[in-house]
Amino acid sequence: MNITIIQVPYDCGYKDTRQGLAPDYFLKHNLVELLEEDGHQVQVTRVDAKSKFTLEVGTAFELNRLLASEVSNAITSGNFPLVLAGNCICSLGNIAGIGSDQLGVVWFDAHGEFNTPETTLSGFLDGMPLATATGRCWKTLAKTIPGFAPVRDANVILVGARDLDDEEQRLLEQSDINLVKSGGRDDEALLQSIESGLISMQNRVTDIYLHIDMDAFEIAEGKANHYGATGGLSVDLVGNAIEFIKRHFPIKSATIASFDPAGDTGRLFLKTGLACVRRITAGQGHVI
Repeated sequence: MNITIIQVPYDCGYKDTRQGLAPDYFLKHNLVELLEEDGHQVQVTRVDAKSKFTLEVGTAFELNRLLASEVSNAITSGNFPLVLAGNCICSLGNIAGIGSDQLGVVWFDAHGEFNTPETTLSGFLDGMPLATATGRCWKTLAKTIPGFAPVRDANVILVGARDLDDEEQRLLEQSDINLVKSGGRDDEALLQSIESGLISMQNRVTDIYLHIDMDAFEIAEGKANHYGATGGLSVDLVGNAIEFIKRHFPIKSATIASFDPAGDTGRLFLKTGLACVRRITAGQGHVI
C-alpha cells in the first residue's frame, strides 16, 4: 500500500520539544525502512505552524486546519494517512481530513480526554480532544477546521481510560460512548468488549479512525509521557484489537500520539509504537 506519514511535531503548541520530538524519533529509528521492508511505498511530510507567536489553543487549531488538508490530500491520492503527533488534539484534523459522516472512532488512552474548559482542573487542552471531537466544546474553533463535523458518541469506543477526573467521569457516564475500562479484566474479556462495540456500530459506520495514545500501554520499564497511569493495556491486547478492528472495518487513518522519548529508557515504547504501525498497515490494501 501507499502510506503518507504526516508529522505534527508539537506539544502544547511548542515545536520539537517533549512529546513533539516523537515523530522524528520514530523516523530516526527506521520507521520508513521497516514499512518499506513490509512492501509499502512511503512518503513523509510534516505540518508546521505559520504563526510566529505560540498560543496553545490557537496554534493547536492552526495545526489541525493544516493537518486536515494533508490527510484529505493523502486519501484523495490513494494513500493511507499515518499521523505521528505530539498531542492527541491533532485527532480533530485527522477526523476532518477523512471527512466521513459514517466514521467510527476507536481510541486507546490512559485518560478520557473528555474534559471541557468548564470541567478541567489543569487547563490542559490535550485533556479535551475527545470532548471536542464529539461536539462538546471548542465548537467555534472546531468549525474552522475544513471538513470537521462532530462524531456521534455511539460511534466511539474508548479503550483503557483509567485516570479520570470526577467531572470527566460523570460526562463519560452520561454519554453514549462505549467505555472499555482495563482495570481487573483480562485481555480476552477486553477483546470481547471491543468486538462487541465494533459489531454494535456496523449499521452506522463504514470506516474507522484509529487513535493510539502511547500512555495506554502498561510497560514495566520507562514511561510514555508525563501523564502515565498504572493499570494499562498489554502490547498483545492492542495488537490483537487492531486485528479485530480490521476484521470488521477498514481503518481509514490512524494517529500515534503523546510519546515523550525522554522517558523511554529501554526503548520499549519505541518498539511498541513501531510494532503498532506495522500491525495497522499490514493487509490494509483494501482500505482506500
